[in-house]
Amino acid sequence: MNIKFVVTGVLILMVVTSMSNVAPPVTSNGVRFLIEETPYLAQEEEQYNVSSYYDFALATADVIASKLVNKTTGVVFTFGYPHWEYLSWSPALTDYYWAISGLSRVYEITGNTTLSVMISRAAKEMVRRFIDPTYLGFYTNGYSSDDDIAHSKRTGVQAYAYYALSIAEAVNSSLDFSAEKQHAIKCLTDVLYDPTYGGFRFLAFRNCTLDDDGIALEGYPNNGKRLDHISLGALALYDEGTIQGNSSMIAMANSALNFIISDMQYVNQSVFYGFRLATTRTGGDISTTEFERPARVVVSDVNALTIRAFLKGYNVTGNPVYLDWAEDTHTALLTHLWDTENGGWFAESLDGELWAPIGYEDTEGYKYSEIQFQMIFTEEHLYEATSKNFYIQTIIDVLDICLAKLWDKANGGFFANGDESSNVLTDEWRNHYTGVQALAVLALERVWSYGLPIVSYVRLNPTNPRPFDPLTFLATATDADGIDTVMVNMSAANGGPTNYTQFELEPNPEFGGVFNKTFGTLANGTRCNFLVIANDTLGNVFIAGNYYFIVRDDVWAPIVLLRTTYPSTEVRAGDHLVIEFGTYEFPTHSTITSFLMYWKVNDGAYAPYNMTHVDFDDQYYVWMIELGSFNAGDVISYYCLAEDESGNVGESAFYRLTILGIYNPAAPWSGWQIAATIGLVAAPGIGYGATKLRRQRAIGTQRELKKEAKKRSTKKRPRRQRRSTRGG
Repeated sequence: MNIKFVVTGVLILMVVTSMSNVAPPVTSNGVRFLIEETPYLAQEEEQYNVSSYYDFALATADVIASKLVNKTTGVVFTFGYPHWEYLSWSPALTDYYWAISGLSRVYEITGNTTLSVMISRAAKEMVRRFIDPTYLGFYTNGYSSDDDIAHSKRTGVQAYAYYALSIAEAVNSSLDFSAEKQHAIKCLTDVLYDPTYGGFRFLAFRNCTLDDDGIALEGYPNNGKRLDHISLGALALYDEGTIQGNSSMIAMANSALNFIISDMQYVNQSVFYGFRLATTRTGGDISTTEFERPARVVVSDVNALTIRAFLKGYNVTGNPVYLDWAEDTHTALLTHLWDTENGGWFAESLDGELWAPIGYEDTEGYKYSEIQFQMIFTEEHLYEATSKNFYIQTIIDVLDICLAKLWDKANGGFFANGDESSNVLTDEWRNHYTGVQALAVLALERVWSYGLPIVSYVRLNPTNPRPFDPLTFLATATDADGIDTVMVNMSAANGGPTNYTQFELEPNPEFGGVFNKTFGTLANGTRCNFLVIANDTLGNVFIAGNYYFIVRDDVWAPIVLLRTTYPSTEVRAGDHLVIEFGTYEFPTHSTITSFLMYWKVNDGAYAPYNMTHVDFDDQYYVWMIELGSFNAGDVISYYCLAEDESGNVGESAFYRLTILGIYNPAAPWSGWQIAATIGLVAAPGIGYGATKLRRQRAIGTQRELKKEAKKRSTKKRPRRQRRSTRGG
């Protein structure tokens, strides 16, 4: 397979701020974006043209096919390091499932026969590696040092094996995995299903025996139950039971969902937070003191699997209770695990508060790519069951973030992880996990296949308008059948009656898919809401919104801060002195029109010099000036004034810098210096004691800085330990 993906250029150069910087509090009608509260400055960073999610799906599939699957042997890799300099050779069965699932969807829409060969080989290799030739079921992975873990028979793993083989058969009609699929199904029905209490056990050992002695593998009782495994087992039995017309299998799947409803709800003071991760076999509480992750934690993507199981139960049985639970669970996740500041989904909550496992503190706000795509994939199922456009809008909002920040612009594919603002920082976060790529393919292609107009990157320029600013509305609207019209419905109120207006956005001649229109000005204090409505040429309609902003005078002065000097520690005679400042405004209203540094040498007069704007750094504008070299003993005094276009002036602190003499390590020591080294000089400020104290302070400061750097470097996702809850 050689699917080539060419990025189609810059999307909107006049975009004021990325969608991921917008704050969306949840409303009953949808997600509302408080445009005026974004703390980030305008950045004209390159955006990719989201002309078609289909293009991104093909590009991601190309990554799987060219990097993460061995075309000759069918071996599937767990992940690739940044720049693809190394691939993991120790996969789990779930890696095979995801690779087969993602590539098969692309085969269905492209007919590329190379893909069918790769899928067939991967399925055969999965069977060779993971099927148990003696006992029922498939092994879990090939990398655990403990054979009991590697060869355990887990409910979710059997479901993934069943689905992977079913998909491979659908792609290549010459394949027949009937016996192998029954190997997995019978492990579910005969070994892992719990006929006494309902649902499925977490795991059995290789010989299909259950442990009743309380010996725990990976933190949970072996005969206990995990939410993700129960959900996956129910999904597989619903499908196989429907194919066979086997009512017993469907009854087992129903019992699994009923166990979730009756025994796995996490409710605290009548607030439903979602479903807890694990219980004992009987549905009781598991002690939290023994495990890193408390069993009552609510994990977003595991709950997403449960939502899909409820929707499958609703489709198979017609029971409306399952549909209600699917929607109620999504509402709980939206309430407690949606990021109302930056957008996107958090990983876990405990008692309604964001939480991270022990050893990974301060990572509560991280945006794992896998979670974003799991939630998108689930919301697509919710949309198909309910036809509610709200789910599509949430999908688009999250995809905006993923495509803008988590897509690897250099190498293709999606990174593993982002921080609170979805920024990808460390090398390990840049790993390309096979499961993430496959989920992205499925999510991107599925929403594209609906044929709806896609409205994304809705913008107001300026982001926080003033009374004299003309308002420019912008949106990207795309559709395979072509866009007919893009309209804005806006309401505006300013102490009196609310006024309603509607106007059409016009196609931008320079950027395909971009629609914009300049509206005019509004009075100070005007509060506005607006919707964007797109119609394609076939009459399909999509409504994006609603969006919210306030028109107000700019009365906030710019903030001015010293960032660094070069050299950063000591400036000596002959060094070339460079000074760097940063400025920002909150809220963002006006651009900086003047930035002056007033400085002098020794007792000279202050003189103003224009600083040069050199960069953006997160929310800062970065300014720099080169002052040149000075003599030993010179004292440089300086401060800065920044003026924005509204006339507000911000002033920095006052700074003074003394130029040191030239450093000469080979200079001969004087007598008092020699004495100081052995502690013979006791005069204040000199001698061994003072020298030692200064050194201790320097070492202490360096140690603290190293701790902070190490702490920051550990805020990353371990390859296996952190996100090991889906069928693993």
